[in-house]
Amino acid sequence: MNKALAGKIEQLPYELLRYCGPVFVAPALDSYPERMIASGTYSLIDTGQKRLLVTCCHVWDEYQKQHDADPNVVLALALGEGDSCIAFRNPEDHKLGINRELDLAVFDFEPEGGVIRRGKSWFKILEWPVRKAEKGHYIVTLGFPKAFRAVAGVECKFGCVAIPLAVTDTTDRTIAAFCEKENEQVLNDLKDALAGISGSPAYRLTRSGELRLVGFAKVGPLESVAPDRAYRGAPGSPLPAVFFTHASFLQRDGTLI
Repeated sequence: MNKALAGKIEQLPYELLRYCGPVFVAPALDSYPERMIASGTYSLIDTGQKRLLVTCCHVWDEYQKQHDADPNVVLALALGEGDSCIAFRNPEDHKLGINRELDLAVFDFEPEGGVIRRGKSWFKILEWPVRKAEKGHYIVTLGFPKAFRAVAGVECKFGCVAIPLAVTDTTDRTIAAFCEKENEQVLNDLKDALAGISGSPAYRLTRSGELRLVGFAKVGPLESVAPDRAYRGAPGSPLPAVFFTHASFLQRDGTLI
């Protein structure tokens, strides 16, 4: 491995952190952290036509359910630490694509002036259509697990983790990283700490050191034809798999095929 690529890998978590963050459902933006109802991870994407925020559809569904019961409930984002949390004023107005089978929700997201505080930015997709990950590819995702969250009074710090994985199966909709070979140690270490990574962007690192977006973390397979290994494990076994929806379903205008 050349020195430039080795340096790229070492700095990878810091770069990935620029393009994602925690998304959460809460009674109000200024409510205490322990009252947080649900959380996931958002991805910031620049298609060349739109600047987007992508997360999982089940995060959006939870917001809708809670908001229907209490109109004060917010869908909020953390752009850093401290006072850097913001809430969608009218998230329905920003919605571009919702697909429950893919478990994806896409929103038009470009704050006034086109500037995001705290070092966040949109990952620019330069090649269309987006290429799919294939069996044998190595990918990395970064998300914000609930288990990594630190709460002290009104302060809330969202910890993140970069997860390297080998693709062991794919279908037309899903990328699967099963607990075998290269993935076994990683998934064993994180088996109780992945709640909250839903929506996390997954990338493949090319030999030249370029990042290529390939997918978004989701719940287990929702399609009728899942990868050819059962999504289950014996009691006490490591997490059996992590699944992603192919990013190739995302279109330049923010819609989903």
